[in-house]
Amino acid sequence: MIASSKRKIIALMLTLTMLLSLLTSAAAGAEQVQSAAALDNVHQERFLQMYEQIKDPASGYFSPEGIPYHAIETLMSEAPDYGHMTTSEAYSYWFWLEALYGYYTGDWTHLEAAWDNMEKFIIPSAKEQPTMSYYNPSSPATSAGEKPQPDMYPSQIDGKYPAGRDPLDAELKAAYGNNDTYLMHWLVDVDNFYGFGNLLNPSHTATYVNTFQRGEQESVWEAVPHPSQDDHSFGKPGEGFMSLFTKETAAPAKQWRYTNATDAEGRAVQVMYWAKEMGYNNPVYLDKAKKMGDYLRYGMFDKYFMKIGSAANGAPAPGSGKDAAHYLMSWYTAWGGGLGDNGTGNWAWRIGASHVHHAYQNVVAAYALSQPEGGLIPKSATAQQDWNTSLKRQLEFYTWLQSSEGAIGGGATNSWDGDYKAYPAGVSRFYDMAYDEDPVYHDPPSNTWFGFQTWPLERVAELYYIMASNGDTSSENFKMAKQVIENWIDWSIDYVFVNEKPVTDANGYYLDANGNRILGGQDPAVATISQPGQFYVPGSQEWKGQPDTWKGYSSFTGNPNFRVVTKDPSQDVGVLGNYIKALTFYAAGTKAENGDYSALGNEAKTTAEELLEVAWGHNDGIGIALPESRADYYRYFTKEVYIPNGWSGTFGQGNVIPGNAGVPSDPAKGGNGVYISYADLRPDIKNDPQWSYLEQLYKNSYNPVTKKWENGTPTFTYHRFWSQVDIATAYAEYDRLIASGDTGSEPTAPAVPVGLRAAAGDGKVELSWNNAAGAAEYVIKRAEASGGPYTVIAEQSGLSFTDTNVTNGTTYYYVVSATNAQGESANSAEVTAVPAAAPEEPEEPIGDLKLQYKAGDTNATDNQFKPHLRIVNTGTKDVPLSELKIRYYYTIDGDQPQTFNCDWATVGCSNLSGNLVKRDEAVEGADYYLEIGFAAGAGSVAAGADTGEMQIRINKNDWSNYSEADDFSYDPTKSAFADWNKAALYHNGKLVWGTEPK
Repeated sequence: MIASSKRKIIALMLTLTMLLSLLTSAAAGAEQVQSAAALDNVHQERFLQMYEQIKDPASGYFSPEGIPYHAIETLMSEAPDYGHMTTSEAYSYWFWLEALYGYYTGDWTHLEAAWDNMEKFIIPSAKEQPTMSYYNPSSPATSAGEKPQPDMYPSQIDGKYPAGRDPLDAELKAAYGNNDTYLMHWLVDVDNFYGFGNLLNPSHTATYVNTFQRGEQESVWEAVPHPSQDDHSFGKPGEGFMSLFTKETAAPAKQWRYTNATDAEGRAVQVMYWAKEMGYNNPVYLDKAKKMGDYLRYGMFDKYFMKIGSAANGAPAPGSGKDAAHYLMSWYTAWGGGLGDNGTGNWAWRIGASHVHHAYQNVVAAYALSQPEGGLIPKSATAQQDWNTSLKRQLEFYTWLQSSEGAIGGGATNSWDGDYKAYPAGVSRFYDMAYDEDPVYHDPPSNTWFGFQTWPLERVAELYYIMASNGDTSSENFKMAKQVIENWIDWSIDYVFVNEKPVTDANGYYLDANGNRILGGQDPAVATISQPGQFYVPGSQEWKGQPDTWKGYSSFTGNPNFRVVTKDPSQDVGVLGNYIKALTFYAAGTKAENGDYSALGNEAKTTAEELLEVAWGHNDGIGIALPESRADYYRYFTKEVYIPNGWSGTFGQGNVIPGNAGVPSDPAKGGNGVYISYADLRPDIKNDPQWSYLEQLYKNSYNPVTKKWENGTPTFTYHRFWSQVDIATAYAEYDRLIASGDTGSEPTAPAVPVGLRAAAGDGKVELSWNNAAGAAEYVIKRAEASGGPYTVIAEQSGLSFTDTNVTNGTTYYYVVSATNAQGESANSAEVTAVPAAAPEEPEEPIGDLKLQYKAGDTNATDNQFKPHLRIVNTGTKDVPLSELKIRYYYTIDGDQPQTFNCDWATVGCSNLSGNLVKRDEAVEGADYYLEIGFAAGAGSVAAGADTGEMQIRINKNDWSNYSEADDFSYDPTKSAFADWNKAALYHNGKLVWGTEPK
């Protein structure tokens, strides 16, 4: 049980040094300083101090391109095999950091900048998935079986099981105008350590790469890193790296391919839900989260869209639609296509995944994307219903997988052994999927790490709190969420220790006072020894038995034959932070449900506070971190990476693999080749500043016979980005949900509102702004001169207001302040607006020429816009094109150098010129225009004919996004050519068609 030490008195102010650090931080800005100075709770201040530590460039958490590294340190191998990789997981945690910063300061621009960076570097752009439009949803991919050992690869692409039909592609195209997949690729080589380079976006240092491709047994020590954009420049000549993984009748084609990890997108949506709940209201980015949730539904589908349960007897049947959906979050989805020339690359594919792990479920994302109260329902026709089904299914999944002690274990699969084999006799089932003790990977087993308990269960705690706060305490969903999290908290808290260390044996088993192993059961009495200033949480688990086959919540048995043994006390900082948040949301949920904390809720609350206090003692100036032993690091040197006979190629660091360092592979594992080591494959790792330390310790300490480090184990202190964010946000969430109501400190006036926006209309001005910390109401003020004097026009609690007492053509200036019982904040930054009548319908065309338009891209928020145009001559005389010019009006949305591109034109792109002209005076819908002119070689537009299509594309040179929705000449509804009067056509300088914006 948790130590019963007295709750420490928490200081109300940080030391003078800490305050000076906050007040003088270069990244803070005036508004942050004001907000930080007003804070009166140590948890808030500690969050903001950790925020500054993480964001300080000197700390080293971010690359020169602004990308969060997996860790500050480089010599590490876990899921990323190098510290300066990044993952989609890291991005999703970055959003969490910035959302809580926005909550405390009212400044949400950092959250938006993080999302922009994600779109730039880890969501593949249209040019980075160039042939997605060729995807055929009736034939999404050709099947290849998964194998039990890496040595058994490459796997034959044989189409043994014809794939089912993809039911999402058509509705995603209808909603967004294309099927460019809006998901993150899970792994990026931030500094180009591997040396492959970014083929499709060479201006970026960061490079899309992948590792795991060879089945459940392939660990990070056995994987072969390779580029996600493979044009055969590396790998085996004429084949690239693909022939290590799959086998075809011909050489593998040049191709691009990406994989997403569904938990990261789920966390991104989860964070945007909380940002919205905390006062963020910019619809542009909330819509992006909805779109991400729309595409995330691919994680609900079997790998090859097979009917769920149809492979139980070893004979899978292709699905015809939603019958291939398990409605859970699978381990990954993937998509790719061709890079070939002359049409040979005009193909694409997409897969889901058959294996479902409990750790990737996200009930908060499912709630946000399905419930009206969640506020993030996507655009696609069936998205809300899919997510509504998923919400219940995920809660059932947790319930089904809960051991009798309370831990959650394992998952399920629709494809036994990854090859749709018949299920073993007696295996438990969940909606006709088979129970899998350690789904997806086995080295190490995927159901052992305690972080795979805290990640999903923290989300269940959040949902419990959300539903209790909304008064939903009787639905079946609420009952499942409450039961799961209550049982889990009751189990886990018995193995958490503050200021003392649990007693274990040499194999990591907890011991009781008599020295006996604790092998499960309720309320264990773990022996402890005093260790002031330290904390311990569980490290791993072992599992016995399996859950009972699922027959619905009303028939749930409690799984009496499904047991867990808790092991290996750990000081994992990231897991600690996540666990504290689970305790915090659970405790707050009990108060929301009952009016006060329950007994277990109060224990959770106290435990969270004690853990936060002791963790702070390990802040080393750039984060909270402790030394950790890495006994597995002998694998840097052992020969484990399998390369089949006959395969030889070039790695990105210039070395030939396998080279001459290989040893014969083990025929018992099914292969015929050689093994090389991590360092053989990546020789540049030997230049790492910590390599000599590790190499010397390996030579002097590791015994390959006993497989023990006999003279010291490698020990490193790591600052993982996700871990630092998890513990930093634990301080913030505890303050937000618990401490801010418990401190009894003097209340203060609210922060200044930021993010004020004004949109002018006909006889109205629509205002909106972000939540200001501590605000009870907002005072809306207006003036007719910049700087005032301002007149109060409204007072309200909401975050938007429409001013209808205005005169068209008059310029108005607005500010907003925040108030509460303690006083009023200063005014926000000023915005201005000029209401105007709706523009008149464009005049009928002058003369015999007209312009037609269709939208070549209906994604209004991507990094390029694509007007497709043609000129029609309805008269009786030919008109030389050199006498004509076209103007298309738009807003640049962040002034940057731009590039005109002609993708295709009937008259020949070489005969077109494009000038991007900044208007002397910006007007609504247009601060720039594109002017297209024609060379003499373009010829004439003949009487009674047209020029044929001109496919135009514009991008900013830094590939930042446009926002086309308000552009004067843009109309996403025009999917076919139609007369369009909101672009202009000039003949010898005279306007002959359309209108100019005014």
